[in-house]
Amino acid sequence: MSERKMPDEHALDERLAALFSGIDTRPDFDTRLFERLQMEATEDAQEHARQARQLEQLRHEAAKHELLSWRRWTQAVSRVVTLETLGVGVLAVSVITSVWSADQIRQFAPILVTVVGALLALAPVIPSRILKHE
Repeated sequence: MSERKMPDEHALDERLAALFSGIDTRPDFDTRLFERLQMEATEDAQEHARQARQLEQLRHEAAKHELLSWRRWTQAVSRVVTLETLGVGVLAVSVITSVWSADQIRQFAPILVTVVGALLALAPVIPSRILKHE
């Protein structure tokens, strides 16, 4: 049998001392550890609350922006959809229904809806373009 060499006890003590040199062995270790853990938990909670406030402010700003864009859109639509454009639409529908039969209207309905929609959309723009060029 081969005999195992035992490490030098002094070298082992030095290595263990180097490994465990930073360990706190003073009295009231538990109290200091608990205080440090409470302080870290408080800091974490404060950081979490700050991040939550920041996220909520971002959400609030996005909601305000969306509300303003919705208001702008409704204002733009209300400027375009006036009594005049509705009158033009009603007139166009009444002319089409009086000139063509129901079968012809059904056959060309998709095209008619597209053309009438485009005319209604362009109705406010066309006079302003014509007046700009004159």
